[in-house]
Amino acid sequence: MEDLENATFSSYLNVSSTKFPLISFDNESCDVISENYPTRNPVFLTAAYTMYGVIIVLALLGNVFVCYIVMQSPRMRTVTNYFIMNLAVGDILITVMCIPFTSVPVMLQFWPFGSFMCTFVNYSATLSVFVSAYTLVAISIDKWMLIMYPLKPRISKRSATCIIASVWIFAGITVLPTAIFSVTFQPQGPTLDEAAYRRCNKFVCTEDYSSVGAAYGTMYTTVLMVLQYIVPLVVLIFTYTSIAAVIWCHRIPGEAENTRDMRMARSKRKMIKMMITVVLVFTMCWLPYNLYMLFQDQIGIELKPYIYILFHGLAMSHACYNPIIYCYMNTRFRDGLCLIFKTLPCLKGCYMRKSRGSSAFQHNACLEGTDSTTLQRNNTFTTYITLNRKNRLSTYQSGTGRPSSMKRSSQNTNGTSNGRRKKNVKDVLDEPI
Repeated sequence: MEDLENATFSSYLNVSSTKFPLISFDNESCDVISENYPTRNPVFLTAAYTMYGVIIVLALLGNVFVCYIVMQSPRMRTVTNYFIMNLAVGDILITVMCIPFTSVPVMLQFWPFGSFMCTFVNYSATLSVFVSAYTLVAISIDKWMLIMYPLKPRISKRSATCIIASVWIFAGITVLPTAIFSVTFQPQGPTLDEAAYRRCNKFVCTEDYSSVGAAYGTMYTTVLMVLQYIVPLVVLIFTYTSIAAVIWCHRIPGEAENTRDMRMARSKRKMIKMMITVVLVFTMCWLPYNLYMLFQDQIGIELKPYIYILFHGLAMSHACYNPIIYCYMNTRFRDGLCLIFKTLPCLKGCYMRKSRGSSAFQHNACLEGTDSTTLQRNNTFTTYITLNRKNRLSTYQSGTGRPSSMKRSSQNTNGTSNGRRKKNVKDVLDEPI
């Protein structure tokens, strides 16, 4: 087997796929003693662990909340939200498998988790990244079909479930070689650093393609990069460019010009803006890491650990951006998240003070679950007739002889005098957008 410093490994996310200088161990204790090694800088270590810690916390909390909000209400279990929840599951897997098991070996320069975890982590980490990318593609194609062919029936929830299962199966088959060829080994070389790995019983987790040829490993690395980044990016650009051209430049085919359809078109534009933001974040997060993987041989050996940690952290941070985008640009996700926070004991008092301090005509959006924007419409003849009917009905109901079936109770079922009852997460998510 080739020595560690000169080998070319094909694991797309494996730390050994990038070439670092070997680390030195103490002759007796096997502790790391090379303080000149880049990742042994205390400032660098503190910054790196802080960065990864923040990413893990934000990604786990955000994506767990997304899954909870989607599953909380039947009205939220739409085709798009199924894809969004699958994306959140993939991001959770990235957070659990990619970040800790990839960043720690970079700092230590050896694999401390054993042979089984080497195979399992390499496979599951790469799988999660591909699931996330393919789910973005599925979302974009679903929206493209919805906008370009509005008269055709939309895919059912059962079909969406089958598509999600296909995403996992295809991604699992694509990254299967990472599990087959993942091994732990000790560098075999004449240098003192390589001998220290054997003497201290330290191992490196990587992929060994010597049985099929080194060219296969290089080719597989290229294929992974194309399938994980290039192909999804091309599909996303094509679908969302086509959608933008239809939404902003032309009237949607088959769409009637009335108030309801105008509201639907406005909702579609808002949805497209959110999805475009998701695509742009995906591009900006993964582009530097992919460029590094392509041109790492042109980077100075002493700068590689710093650049790798920076770009790897940026790529991993993609797992925590999607929930933020959903909560910021989607009313239901935002209101559901606010109501979840309201149930926490440490924040309940703050929300209660906000509720008491609000006026009778202005209610906090998180407590009421309503959108801050209103849809205005011009009065028409139909509107005039409708308002007159409502006024006559209201006058009749205010009389003493109104039927009991038309009477309204001034109190709700909870006994409050203002006609409102306290809403929970399900009530907010069940309201129309």
